[in-house]
Amino acid sequence: MTINNLKFKTMNNLRLMIYNVRFKTILVIAFLTAPLFMFGQDFFFSQSNEAPLLLNPANAGAQYDMRATVNYRLQWRSVTTPFRTIAGGFDYRFLSNGNSGSSLGTGLSITNDMAGDGRLSTTQITLCLAGKVILSKNQSLSAGLSGGFVQRKINVNDLTWGNQYNGLVYDPNRPSRENFSNESFFNGDFGTGIQWSYGKGQRTLSSNDQFGAQAGISVSHVNSPRTGFYRVADKRSLRYLFHLAGSYGIENTNMQLSPLFIYQMQGPSKMFYVGTFIKYKLQESSKYTDYLLSRTISLGGFLRGSDAVVIAAQTELGQFAFGISYDINISSLANVSYGRGGFEISLRYLPVRSSSSSRLL
Repeated sequence: MTINNLKFKTMNNLRLMIYNVRFKTILVIAFLTAPLFMFGQDFFFSQSNEAPLLLNPANAGAQYDMRATVNYRLQWRSVTTPFRTIAGGFDYRFLSNGNSGSSLGTGLSITNDMAGDGRLSTTQITLCLAGKVILSKNQSLSAGLSGGFVQRKINVNDLTWGNQYNGLVYDPNRPSRENFSNESFFNGDFGTGIQWSYGKGQRTLSSNDQFGAQAGISVSHVNSPRTGFYRVADKRSLRYLFHLAGSYGIENTNMQLSPLFIYQMQGPSKMFYVGTFIKYKLQESSKYTDYLLSRTISLGGFLRGSDAVVIAAQTELGQFAFGISYDINISSLANVSYGRGGFEISLRYLPVRSSSSSRLL
């Protein structure tokens, strides 16, 4: 190898090293100063209807007597250290005046979001309280409040900084000169929401002509909690979320359409999510006994802004439901992600069989 080739190779290696350090530095600063650096938004489940308490606190006890949900999401594995999000929720109805009366509902939601090399962690525990009133035979209105605490923490020892480049190589023993007020802190976080529901059951056991609709608005982070780790505190922007869902049975068939539309605003960021499930009923449940459990399978497609196309599937067996989805990245990030976005699963369990005519009520 000639001296010129050696110099050329050395310079290329140095440029690549400088680029990697600078890229990681920019990435980390973005993590520390925004709830989610790429979109400026909270994390978002593609199967958002299967995380009802995160969607709107007015969902607590509104649809079912009792419900438990679990969600898991893993994304950006093809680009960087993957983002992992886990959520669990439980809600139930109490002080109810029967299936046709007003009621109160409460719920508990626990989430943990882990991101990046620094293991930036956000853990949130939230209590929800909601009240539902009956407007007419087929309509109801519910309103809810949510409140809890959030812990954010980061391991700065796993991060690399531009100041740790000594001019030739990266030196982890050099000081980063980054001034953190602390690496872990707690905050309160509060929200509210309102929701309208309509449900009309099928005329006969096999007519499949039921129809349901649901529309709601929720506001999160109404107290603008702190999010950053630097001495100059960063505040989390309010999140405004509008959601609209439907359930339409195609008469005298085994098929049902379940469209969904979500529009979210948080700070300067805006996002819409739209698509539908096509559900096929494999078996109706027994009307008076537990001998036969309902069985369905659903396939769906959704679009999340200009970021991703989502393909999803769900199966329901009696009181259990299991869903799986995958985000196909279509944004400019697809140049490095090769379209590989996020993998997600969901699980729902209804300990008490619901006798209501529509799952949306």
